[in-house]
Amino acid sequence: MKQTIFEKDGYKMRSHSETRWAGMMNALRIDWHYEPRLVKTRHGYYLPDFYLPRAEVFVEVKGPRPSQVEIEKAVDAGLVTGRLVVIVCGDMNMCYPGIAGGEIFVCSKRGAIRYSTFEFHKIILAGLGEETYRRYLLAGNKHRQSGLFSVAELMDEVLMDYMDRTGKERYLSSVAKPLNTEKAARHAQTSPAEWALIKFFEVVRSKEAAA
Repeated sequence: MKQTIFEKDGYKMRSHSETRWAGMMNALRIDWHYEPRLVKTRHGYYLPDFYLPRAEVFVEVKGPRPSQVEIEKAVDAGLVTGRLVVIVCGDMNMCYPGIAGGEIFVCSKRGAIRYSTFEFHKIILAGLGEETYRRYLLAGNKHRQSGLFSVAELMDEVLMDYMDRTGKERYLSSVAKPLNTEKAARHAQTSPAEWALIKFFEVVRSKEAAA
């Protein structure tokens, strides 16, 4: 049986890559909500995977490098919502002293600016400390899938087989929505990593406004 649903923090996600990025954000203490908003773009409706409420950006997880259409969807979503959209992709692996193979595209009306996950290892280590850095590496490193399913995972896969696309979307949303609401009610303090993201995206937005 091919796995199509992946558990993370109570959420039912659509790929192992999404759970890895969620784990990396957890390690850095970056708060996230899963698939909270559907946005209409020139290429149809678009549902970004994550929203980072304190940094006020959406994050979309892809396997391969995004196509031009995918970048245009992200740009349109940013214009509609007033939030930047970041596309993350790549087959990440730990390459000491950092995580290599991952790419980060910051999308705005000026286009997409590319970064590498490896570029951030010195900033994370120096700014957040060795313990946080090690958690980040562990979460981002690629782990071999066991191929074994829990009873709950098997039930999810069987249930999804009987649903049409609309039914699947409603089911996944019914799981994510209360978890997102619970997170939003916590009012946790802004973490150092979130503060750094806020400052970074302020620079991106200022350049966009000046263009």
